[in-house]
Amino acid sequence: MYDLEIYSPTTLDDALQLKKKHGEELQILAGGTDVLVHIQNNMDLWKRKKLLNISKIETLSLINETHKTIEIGPLVTHSQLIQSQLIAQHVPAFSKAASFIGSPQIRNQGTIGGNIVNASPAADTLPVLYARDAWIEVCTFKGEKVTPIADFITGPGIVDLDPAGIVTKIIVPKMPDYFGDYLSLRQRKSMSINVVSLCAESLVSEDGSIEDIRIALGAVSPTVVRAEKTERFLQGKKLTVKLIKRASRLVSGECVPIDDIRSNQIYRSQMTGVLLEEYLQKVTM
Repeated sequence: MYDLEIYSPTTLDDALQLKKKHGEELQILAGGTDVLVHIQNNMDLWKRKKLLNISKIETLSLINETHKTIEIGPLVTHSQLIQSQLIAQHVPAFSKAASFIGSPQIRNQGTIGGNIVNASPAADTLPVLYARDAWIEVCTFKGEKVTPIADFITGPGIVDLDPAGIVTKIIVPKMPDYFGDYLSLRQRKSMSINVVSLCAESLVSEDGSIEDIRIALGAVSPTVVRAEKTERFLQGKKLTVKLIKRASRLVSGECVPIDDIRSNQIYRSQMTGVLLEEYLQKVTM
């Protein structure tokens, strides 16, 4: 039997006051696609928990544009990311990544904030945010704090979130003239978890050389990682068949994958190179 105490504030101020009072005892509930499953599977651990349902706080469901960024509320669903013209224009890889998530029902219900706080290294949206050097805004009753996503997520399922805090915004820098893409390998096309994923963003100069490139790898380390050695290797170079092959071998060494039920270490490592090669070939088209 589910005997849970649920609070459903309609304003952020009220939610923050509840968080201040109850701290870690109060579990945030947004779309519920992860939290409700955890409750069902671990009911004994939830007997002393209370739920803070933030789904009625309208200010957390917005996608806004500033001069240099796109600001996304944590209650924005994956379907809304896919449908947003702002996202399609400024962060097209985000739309593509969100389209891989679950089923239509999950995409309609699940939120970007929940995907981030759940902190799975296989999450589809996270490599895009890492490649963009996105920031996570957290509010407490004391004020706001903005943290780079690479510092906010500290391990699988672990985030640096104040017990009295609520994620209130995801801040994604605009990157005009960059070509971004999200690539993923999984056991089947829909309703399955990543085996390995890659998001890359690159800026190519007029002479055809790579002026800047960011490469983020998912499902191959305890957290999403940036392939910094490969980024530096490609910087300032013109892409050739030989260079792409060298980069694909280099990126395979920039992760520490595990063996699990979905795949093994060797395959994951090699496939990062395959995905990078696929991306770089698109850049040369």
